[in-house]
Amino acid sequence: MASAVFVVAACGSPNASSGPSASSAATLKVVATTTVFADIVGNVGGDRVSVASIIPPGVGPEDYEAKPDDAKKLTDAQLIVSNGVGLDDFLDRLLSSAGGEHPRLVLGDGIPTLTIDGEVNPHFWLDPSLVKDYYIPAIAAKLTELDPDGKATYDANAATYGAELDALDAELKTKIEEIPAANRKLVTFHDAFPYFARHFGFELVGVILENVGQDPSAADLAALVDKVKAAHVKAVFSEAQFSPRLSETLADEAGVSTVVTTLYNDALSDAPADTYAGLMRWNVDQIVPALR
Repeated sequence: MASAVFVVAACGSPNASSGPSASSAATLKVVATTTVFADIVGNVGGDRVSVASIIPPGVGPEDYEAKPDDAKKLTDAQLIVSNGVGLDDFLDRLLSSAGGEHPRLVLGDGIPTLTIDGEVNPHFWLDPSLVKDYYIPAIAAKLTELDPDGKATYDANAATYGAELDALDAELKTKIEEIPAANRKLVTFHDAFPYFARHFGFELVGVILENVGQDPSAADLAALVDKVKAAHVKAVFSEAQFSPRLSETLADEAGVSTVVTTLYNDALSDAPADTYAGLMRWNVDQIVPALR
């Protein structure tokens, strides 16, 4: 997959206000934990920031093992952006290895959380309204704190990007309305979709893996099969970063004919899922025909 550092250098939304050119304004070096957050920061920062991701495209934070070279990416970072709420805890170990003090922005701070099976869920960004209402203002405020001369640019880019996400949200809701209400039921590989489900009106029937990296027991899988049968689920969904084996096994045992294994949530990938907006659009475009 692409290089180990996903870079959004000086490239916000094509409609974003660019502010002073990169040659005339100091470029703020930002390192984000994931490609999703790097893209969102790049849209707000525009030409005044360069953004790199610690985790490469196609790889999620739950199954990511930090490498020794990753700490080097943090040494000259002027801002480190993470999600928090347990999603990217590997960052603490990297910061200890890198040493020194680094300004940080934790995007999940202050967002009301959902608790699923006793665990606080960190996947806020799969609800675009949370990105607009929490992530974007927090990013703009932190960039302005570190680069006061860029305030007008950050504010303009934040407004533009927020409007784009409003339009995206409306577009996705229109597509989801094609799914009969009785069919809006999700069975996913891991617990990435509670905020998505709440925002777009889906019922979460169950997840295959409660803990990434630990296969379900035979009893757990059998219980999920019974739930899927009882709910008359039309499709089982998984993410491209994971093996399809368990999803296909569940679908086969539950008598579900449709298995979609190409969703993305924690990581960007190739086009069209190479931006946050593209990832959201891609996921809905996979879910709608499978449940319609």
